[in-house]
Amino acid sequence: MDAFASAFSRLPYFSPMMMINRSETCATRRLNQCTDFGVNTNDVTQKFYGDPDDATDLSELDFYARKAIIEEVAEWCDENEGKKPEVIHENKWTPILYRYEIVKSSAKRARDWGDLVFTDATISRYLIVMIFPETCECGNFSHHDYDSITKYQADRLMSLLTYLHHDWKWGNRPNWVRATYTTPERKFKLTPDFLTKIGSMSLKPFICHVTPDDFVPSLSPSELEKIDNVVAQGGSSMKRTETSVRDKVIGSKETKPNVAAPFRRRNPRQCAHCETVSKDKDLQQCGRCKLVFYCGRECQRKAWPTHKIYCRAAET
Repeated sequence: MDAFASAFSRLPYFSPMMMINRSETCATRRLNQCTDFGVNTNDVTQKFYGDPDDATDLSELDFYARKAIIEEVAEWCDENEGKKPEVIHENKWTPILYRYEIVKSSAKRARDWGDLVFTDATISRYLIVMIFPETCECGNFSHHDYDSITKYQADRLMSLLTYLHHDWKWGNRPNWVRATYTTPERKFKLTPDFLTKIGSMSLKPFICHVTPDDFVPSLSPSELEKIDNVVAQGGSSMKRTETSVRDKVIGSKETKPNVAAPFRRRNPRQCAHCETVSKDKDLQQCGRCKLVFYCGRECQRKAWPTHKIYCRAAET
């Protein structure tokens, strides 16, 4: 993708936000692309048409789990096409992310990664479907942790949507985010109420429903800086509003779910040039965009010809 961006970078009016990647994991970038190019352009369904071996970023189990969920939601859309009253606009959900972090390099621990995100044509209503392993009696994988992480992801997405809409005049005002999870025990099936009874919540199976009026602020100041820098990739037309909702979306350490060790495990970082993986904090962060890491100055120097296309910092 960087090579394509480098090839087109000298064209008039080019911006990195024009490069749509079906394997995108940055939710901030994807949401901006949905408003710029439409929801259908950002549909990830075709990612799951082919062989799982072609999806090198997913295990075979992860591939088929996502494929099953996308197909189940698509089947619901087909069955409810044209029915009145509509549950959502045209009763159509589109999957726009299959694994994501709120903004690039923000997922420091396993609990910070989200899975499937669907949106409607108005880009104001969202579904999150988390995918977890089977539970076990050792306590490492429990429904308590699954509930907590799922709610955490819903709050973080609503925090992001609220911030983008207010501070950057992005899209329509967010309406709600619904979130649930599924496991191999359930054969990766969704409970029907998740798609049909909008506004409902449940403990078993877990379904949460958050709105702009009741979400838990869950972003950090450093994440907001990274979000601003990703938005800045869209070009000079994006202007920040004079007032901000920063205080309404910034959370504290207490908002992070208290979960078992596997979900607190720190995610390894990777050099953006040589792709060396490090589990320690010994990689250097790009001082401008704060979105990528390097082994050192030499890797950063070699990566600059392509990275400079994406390296933007929002005006303060």
